[in-house]
Amino acid sequence: MAARVAVEPSGVEFDVADGETVFEAARRCGVRWPTVCGGVGSCRTCFMVVVCGSQFCSAIDDWEAEGLADLATVAVARSGTAGPAAAGPVRLACQTRIRGPVTVRKPGVR
Repeated sequence: MAARVAVEPSGVEFDVADGETVFEAARRCGVRWPTVCGGVGSCRTCFMVVVCGSQFCSAIDDWEAEGLADLATVAVARSGTAGPAAAGPVRLACQTRIRGPVTVRKPGVR
């Protein structure tokens, strides 16, 4: 069963198949999702803020946790704050699988 992702602020929506990451689904649907590493989790560029539906997201594994920790460190170094986490949970699109409707915020998706 597919789950739906809505992306703010672009208004792009697409379905994510069972077992597929948000990033893989975006690519399959012809949606451009910012990345440098191509979806292997090493660049952290694909990070997104989960606006609603975080209960439908997969658990954070060790690899994603390491990437999210790196993002938090960079945000603090640049701005003195924890960055986008205050607006909702931050996840890596290339590592996150969903099982229900989710709305995320990711500028640059088109």
